[in-house]
Amino acid sequence: MIRSLQIKLVLSLSLLVVMLLVAAVMSMMEFRNMGDSVKGVLNNNFSSIEAAKRMMDALEREDSGLLLWIIGDREEGAQTIHSSQAIIRSALRDAEKNITETDEPRHISDITEGYDAYHASVLTILEEASPPAEAKETYDNETRLLFFRAKLAVNALLMLNQEQMYHQSEIIQERSRRAMMPAFISLVAAVLFALLLFYFIRIYFFRPVKQLTESIRDYYPEKGRLDGGIVTRDEFKQLEEEMNNLISRLLWRRDNHKE
Repeated sequence: MIRSLQIKLVLSLSLLVVMLLVAAVMSMMEFRNMGDSVKGVLNNNFSSIEAAKRMMDALEREDSGLLLWIIGDREEGAQTIHSSQAIIRSALRDAEKNITETDEPRHISDITEGYDAYHASVLTILEEASPPAEAKETYDNETRLLFFRAKLAVNALLMLNQEQMYHQSEIIQERSRRAMMPAFISLVAAVLFALLLFYFIRIYFFRPVKQLTESIRDYYPEKGRLDGGIVTRDEFKQLEEEMNNLISRLLWRRDNHKE
């Protein structure tokens, strides 16, 4: 049994500090694990979104270049078509490097298939070099439909990764709440422990002080000894015993002086 009041107080406060440190460490570990697991997925999703946006912009530019070619600005139109194709192919390669979702390969395959069909139709119009009216008819009847199909495929990839980023944000929020739980539980435990500590301080510190004070106030020589009613074997009990020893010595000297 621990008899030293100082040791009791130090151990009690140390336990409180340990509980708060454990809560802090657990929260930090949870936040770190959450960051490591989510960072890679978000980076890949963001890269796929950027690639899909580049494809969408380049696809629309290629369609605009084809319309320029049809209305007679063939040099500018052809240059726009070829530069847009290079951008789309590069964006497709970037998307293939950043696959994170289950359905992403299928969407990329749909884009490749849809764009190949659209671009082949564009090249057919350029190679045939038909008059504007015939080229416009081919565009309206075939190429424009292929353009919208390719655009829908690109948009599906874009939506998939945007939804996944939103889903990841929900996961982060949920993990953040979970990461705060150890701290919250430890805080509640620390409050309860502090109340319990206050109770023991009142029992082992304030009560003995009060008992000693009352015993000194009610003391008279005929009683012989102070009786503070202290049952613990700590510094207060030692103080009570030393006070009784002092009283005994004083009474002995008084009795000897009378003689």
